[in-house]
Amino acid sequence: MAPEPLTALLSRLSRFKALAAERELANSVLGPLVRKLPFDQELALLLAKFGWHPVEGFTGTLDLAGLKGALQKYKYIKIGQLGSGSYGVVHKAINRETNELLAIKKVVHSVEHGLSDSTIREISTLRELRHDNIVRLKDIIATVNGNHVHLVLEFLDCDLRHYLDTYPVASDVGRIKSVVLQILRGIRHAHANSIMHRDLKPQNVLVGVESGQVKITDFGLARCFLPNEDRAYTERVVTLYYRSPELLLGAQYYTSAVDLWSVGCIMAEMVNFEPLFKSDTEIGLLFRIFEKLGTPTPEAWRELPGLAYFSEQFPRFPPRPLAELVPRLAGDAAGLDLLRRMLVYDPRQRITASQALEHPWFQGVVLPAQ
Repeated sequence: MAPEPLTALLSRLSRFKALAAERELANSVLGPLVRKLPFDQELALLLAKFGWHPVEGFTGTLDLAGLKGALQKYKYIKIGQLGSGSYGVVHKAINRETNELLAIKKVVHSVEHGLSDSTIREISTLRELRHDNIVRLKDIIATVNGNHVHLVLEFLDCDLRHYLDTYPVASDVGRIKSVVLQILRGIRHAHANSIMHRDLKPQNVLVGVESGQVKITDFGLARCFLPNEDRAYTERVVTLYYRSPELLLGAQYYTSAVDLWSVGCIMAEMVNFEPLFKSDTEIGLLFRIFEKLGTPTPEAWRELPGLAYFSEQFPRFPPRPLAELVPRLAGDAAGLDLLRRMLVYDPRQRITASQALEHPWFQGVVLPAQ
């Protein structure tokens, strides 16, 4: 099937290696494609800025990079703001040619400093990871000497935080199983490609309300890892409520197991309707975890004494029964077992994403069509 006219023109512009083209070349190569575009007043004004005349074609040297960036922006119609943060602003948009709903993330780009590390990580990660349960990067809009870069992403109705707060169906155990299963599928794919997310939380999980689709997003804190890699990482990753104990205790060396702790916290929150561990400070959160799961011991976690923030003076809390912490699962032995294995203190003993996907708790769960 032949591409739509605008897509065909943008594809041809992408194949140019130069930033500009002489009039004759522009008219011979691009002119026929431009004439196939379904003109409207906005497009006519856009092309006129680049020297396009309806009869004569391009009337001078053509700024190829500038035209490509302008046409990319024209391709997507913004129809509302979805959110904002330190990274920039996210808009809901529609593809002018296909009517596909999309999310456009606008991030700062400076000539002096370029893109932020988190944006570079996100772009490189999403280019590598192609999976039904990971949000897809559709396009990148960057203009020469521009102050922003736009990431065009798949659109889903809302994030898991909004879903839990708004839709009663989110409390259904069958729906919870489907959401957790899909998160694990996305995380398994990331880990299989040696990438850990490091910031899993309900705000970074997108949900299709009607479709039931779930996709992991926001890989700005993701990083590559190698099995048995002896390299120090920063422990200041993952939003506080979902941060694993090894990170809270200052581990310099950690593994993709940090993501499984976060999935366990998300699962418990979906069941309980509120976070399982909650505090505004790291030490406070650590003690909330100890109060519920019991204070860890070196016998159960061999690396514990060597962690930077561990202290022999920590208060000694006995573990509470998990069925008491997550009462809706009190009669669900499989659900309690899966949650217990994700919330294991020792990351070496914590269940992996691949193992979790084989867990009996997911027996009979049907994934939504993609």
